[in-house]
Amino acid sequence: MASLISLPKLSFFLLLIITLAFFSSPSAAQTKCNIKSVYQFGDSLADAGNVIRTPGANIIFRANRAPYGETFFKRPTGRFSDGRIIIDYITSALKLSFLNAYLDSGNTFSQGVNFAVAGATTLNSSFWAARNVRLPAWNTPLAAQLGWFKSHLQSTCGSNCAQTLSNSLVVMGEWGGNDYYNNFFQRKQLPEVRTYVPFVVAGIMRGIKDVIQLGATRILVPGFFPLGCLPLYLTTFPDTNANAYDQFGCLRNYNDFASYHHRYLNRGLDNLRREFPSVRIVYGDYNGAFLTLLQSATSFGFNQNTLLAACCGTGGRYNFNFSNVCGSASVRACSNPAQYVHWDGIHLTDEAHRRITDIIVKDMLSRLGCSV
Repeated sequence: MASLISLPKLSFFLLLIITLAFFSSPSAAQTKCNIKSVYQFGDSLADAGNVIRTPGANIIFRANRAPYGETFFKRPTGRFSDGRIIIDYITSALKLSFLNAYLDSGNTFSQGVNFAVAGATTLNSSFWAARNVRLPAWNTPLAAQLGWFKSHLQSTCGSNCAQTLSNSLVVMGEWGGNDYYNNFFQRKQLPEVRTYVPFVVAGIMRGIKDVIQLGATRILVPGFFPLGCLPLYLTTFPDTNANAYDQFGCLRNYNDFASYHHRYLNRGLDNLRREFPSVRIVYGDYNGAFLTLLQSATSFGFNQNTLLAACCGTGGRYNFNFSNVCGSASVRACSNPAQYVHWDGIHLTDEAHRRITDIIVKDMLSRLGCSV
């Protein structure tokens, strides 16, 4: 300490500035980038209010009711969290405003649009119906969201859309979570569901090619969270064999399945990079960032004793009960959501979203051609 005090005043303040810059949160750092708009596709991990405006949608988790949104927005917004979701933190890192839901016609879309809809699948309902997997009539799969995207472009930029998209970021997903969810919860077994991974990934690749052909030059493709760590899966698929759980208490077989999907996805992305060398296609490792939270939970401020439990829920080891979920009249949220990773049993807290973004954002922006 004595050596630090003996530094000349100018050197001391220079060292202080460098130190503060090093330890500042990447998602709050100044970003130099020519990304002027963001377009988000996906499901409930990215939905900012589309499903609550979808006619006939009957969602299990009522993100249009309290206590959703209580931490940051102080009201329900249709986001499946107590506050912000990952895309909110990404747009903040880009110094852009939060994206409005496409179906929220009362808002402007000057800096992009959020097309994500809770429950959305990669593949169309007809694909799954042919395989005896039932989906709700209001399912809004990737193809439908791409249709919205094209209509939006036509009405806003017309013949200049390629120029608009060259200064934009397209976030393609996550995708696949609901395709697999509907299989697992309709009692399909893991070996059968694995056979659908090539089809799901091929659907994601088609979506990426579609936006590239429209003019997109920077695309982020997130993975989904490790399924075996989610309270919903842990509660629904308990196993009496202790070896079925990993060091975190997550179900190994569902996490192995998630890893299989992500390996397949990354091989597909590698092929696309070779096919479109001028396009920046970046994988968003939400799965790996989530596991980092579990590995260093205490240092991130999370309560080790409730690491796999939902903040908003009721019943059992994981505070999750499918018949009485968050948003139901009798269900209350915990008093300290910032100490929880899980919000409602399948979606995460505002704080977990912030931490995940901080883990991935600096590398992600660099690969997209931005400097932080």
